[in-house]
Amino acid sequence: MSIIDVMGSNFYDYKQIKEINREIEKHTFKKEMPIDGITNANKKGDFYHVHCSPLMEWLHPWLSGCQQINRNIFGYDIYWNFHLEMFNYNVYGIGDEYTWHVDANIENTRTDPKLTCLLNLSEEPYEGGEFYTISDPNKEREFHPGQGLVFTSSIGHKVSPITKGERKTLSYWAHGPLWR
Repeated sequence: MSIIDVMGSNFYDYKQIKEINREIEKHTFKKEMPIDGITNANKKGDFYHVHCSPLMEWLHPWLSGCQQINRNIFGYDIYWNFHLEMFNYNVYGIGDEYTWHVDANIENTRTDPKLTCLLNLSEEPYEGGEFYTISDPNKEREFHPGQGLVFTSSIGHKVSPITKGERKTLSYWAHGPLWR
């Protein structure tokens, strides 16, 4: 299975999403430059690096769900070093998008990204911003505020352009030993 809707329901309600966004904004320390990220993809929006550890109290339900999905579905060897790692906080406004890409990083020689874990933290309704995977490029994946997705990092995926409002997501890449 290439993509899983984590637990099939929302992890957070709108009040909790607003609180999480406030905490993230307190701990955001670096904005990505437009040239950072995946090559050969059009990436438009505002993207920030955030340390995992100050947010663990808030994000524990989602991250535990990601670990459970890995145990039950994927079975990958993953380090889960939240105290050392980063999230990406992704803010897409009108006209922003992220075209087809994969999250696997061939430049890292010590670990491989095994899973991409996404959490929708949008506070207001938005239009556009649909999430697609290459396994079914014409089928929009359900991904509502408070909901998470987990999929193998080598699966091609994209976010269509936002046409109204603002879409916010948090990304975590679960790394493990090199693929053999």
